[in-house]
Amino acid sequence: MSFSVNHKSTKKRRIISEINVTPFVDVLLVLLIIFMVAAPMMTSSVNIDLPKGSSSPNNEKIQPITVSIKSDGTIFLQEDLVKLSVLGNKLVGLSGGNLNNKILVRADKKLDYGRVMEVVSTISVAGFNQVVLVTELAQ
Repeated sequence: MSFSVNHKSTKKRRIISEINVTPFVDVLLVLLIIFMVAAPMMTSSVNIDLPKGSSSPNNEKIQPITVSIKSDGTIFLQEDLVKLSVLGNKLVGLSGGNLNNKILVRADKKLDYGRVMEVVSTISVAGFNQVVLVTELAQ
């Protein structure tokens, strides 16, 4: 609450019942910044146990297409389940025919190496030449 002082007489004070919105706006801006920073980190919802690696994290502005392979061998394009036989066509359709898009392959570390190579080979045959295998950063 705040008080207003009347200049004619200092004995009269009246209460101004207005809401101060400045702290509210400050909190909303902080929450907005937190969500803007956290949202790109939650891009993939397919839960995969990635192997450890030593490369640097991706800092590109263009979001690449993600292909995930679970430990049972099932393949996901972004978050949709796909079969290996239609993966190439779906990638071309999703990229809009742009074969220069970067394709991130996320594979479970318990998965057979041959299955990973089948997926990478299918992506290469579809015409994509920027295929990246994703790992967790070793700490």
